Amino acid sequence: MSKVVYLGDSLTANFKKLNELENVVNMGIGGDKTLEVIGRLKFVNQQKPDKLFLLVGINDYLCNQWTWAHGLIIKFFKTYDAILDILKTNLPQTKFYVLAIFPVNTGSVVPVERLTRYNQEIDEWNVFVKYKAKEYGMEFLDLSNHFKDEFNNLRKEYTLDGIHLNELGYEVYYNLIKELLE
Repeated sequence: MSKVVYLGDSLTANFKKLNELENVVNMGIGGDKTLEVIGRLKFVNQQKPDKLFLLVGINDYLCNQWTWAHGLIIKFFKTYDAILDILKTNLPQTKFYVLAIFPVNTGSVVPVERLTRYNQEIDEWNVFVKYKAKEYGMEFLDLSNHFKDEFNNLRKEYTLDGIHLNELGYEVYYNLIKELLE
């Protein structure tokens, strides 16, 4: 069985099913942005995974909108590119799966009057993520359409608070990727 690292923020940290799999190391940390992920890449490198899944970016986006107080504007396109470059340089034998940033919905963080714009801009960020994945020879996984409602928002039945997935959301997520985790 392949050794798998799953790297990201709270969407990965809260993906409890990953912790049940002996071959998967869950390296998700709640609140992480691309800046923090860069700081943890040496620990990822030490794992020498056969496969690596990366899902990060929603916290960067929310910080840059001043929706989530962080105190910094993050140059996401630069920091995300740096993550992929460092990973590819240091783990040339690893198979990479770069995931699209999931949509959001209203809740404790996202105000209703900004929802449409946020999801449109997240889709634009995902165009960049897809382009960069291709540039580095990594596989881009756009699972976001499985989580969107007819208005391009995160489906309410899949979320706790408009950003984080609930148990049903994680069940859908797991079923979409489980074969890749082998």
